Amino acid sequence: MTIHTFTFSPTGTSAKILQGITAGITQSTDSEINHCDLTLKPVSNRTFSADDIVIISSPVYGGKITPIVKQRLQNISGNGARCIVVAVYGNRAFEDAVNDFASYMSGLGFSICGGAAFVGEHSYSTADAPIAHGRPDRQDMADANAFGREIAAKISDGGLKDIDITALTDEPSPAESMANFRNFVIGYQQARTHTVYLPKIDTSLCDDCGSCYDVCPTEAITSGSQDADPTKCIKCCACVKICPQNARTFHTPFRQPLAENFSLRKSPRWIL
Repeated sequence: MTIHTFTFSPTGTSAKILQGITAGITQSTDSEINHCDLTLKPVSNRTFSADDIVIISSPVYGGKITPIVKQRLQNISGNGARCIVVAVYGNRAFEDAVNDFASYMSGLGFSICGGAAFVGEHSYSTADAPIAHGRPDRQDMADANAFGREIAAKISDGGLKDIDITALTDEPSPAESMANFRNFVIGYQQARTHTVYLPKIDTSLCDDCGSCYDVCPTEAITSGSQDADPTKCIKCCACVKICPQNARTFHTPFRQPLAENFSLRKSPRWIL
């Protein structure tokens, strides 16, 4: 049996979780893993069958799966293949991301047999305002492995079948934290002085090594144009985290409220 895995992972967290899951699967079965990275390019025309199993991971941005993931998957056809969707979020909430992800894959002809939400370091996280800093950590990877082993068990006993993905619910955050953050967002929206925040570059530090060009998933940063294109940038902060000279930074007023209100560790959740 071949298991097909896909990931969109600008900063590597979604890829790492998927690796943990597949490691758990291969510990318990002799399934072949066929992997495809969506981060820098879409999937070419591809058709699956009811005998196939597809597992796909993607980060959550603002409680949603970023539209670019859907764009990069639009040329595949499920034809009844079984599918497990995995959302990776920054410790605030995954909201409707898993349901939305599952609904999109179902529309491509896949049978949704599982879903999960894991925590990864928030793309806005910095040393002075950490948001799920260092995650996925050792415990997260152990949990991903355990999820993989459960998938393998379901495959072995024929129990990997359609499920109601809406039964997967978020782990509640403290009411005070949610209220604080909600009030911040309302105040921000009412101020009506919205600024388009983009990664900025300190040209005195930049040595034009090209690392940021290489990791940008949307080509918002290209050689010869160091500023991010606001029509393409998805604020994944891959360019910020990869820069060896710390020449790139991203300022957002959301960072501090997220760090202050969502420091309590959340655990992964899944359903099969």
